[in-house]
Amino acid sequence: MFLSFISLSLNGFQWIFRFNVLNANYISFSFVSTILYMFTQTLIMFYLIGAGKKVKELIIKYDLNKDTYKDVLKIKSDLFPPLTLNILLVGTAFVLGGGVQTKVLSKYWHHSIFLLSLIHFLKVILLSHKSLIKNSDILSIVGTELDNKLKNKDN
Repeated sequence: MFLSFISLSLNGFQWIFRFNVLNANYISFSFVSTILYMFTQTLIMFYLIGAGKKVKELIIKYDLNKDTYKDVLKIKSDLFPPLTLNILLVGTAFVLGGGVQTKVLSKYWHHSIFLLSLIHFLKVILLSHKSLIKNSDILSIVGTELDNKLKNKDN
């Protein structure tokens, strides 16, 4: 997430001050930074989806506390809408950047959406961080419950 934020921020400064990064101009670097951003955000979503699926499977298979899965759903319902919105905003800023380069759009549309998406991304970073911590706690709880269940089963 940090690298994504740095690359997107650097790309914004690159557009304003017109300098190259690793011999890549603004257009080339925006392509790389947007792909890096999309990859990292999608990875977070897939990790939480996969972890949630595994938690659900373990709860069903070993008859563990079903309230734990409600916490998994809460994480997803809190994080996924702003994360998806931010992916949409960054993608829109990227496309609008192409419109500005071809002189079809005013640069202010691109600037506004880019700045909005960067500020919103800060919120998403904080929310993602909290969600990953909560998810780690849930996995720990499920692991402890499963361990206790299996120990009791053996005795």
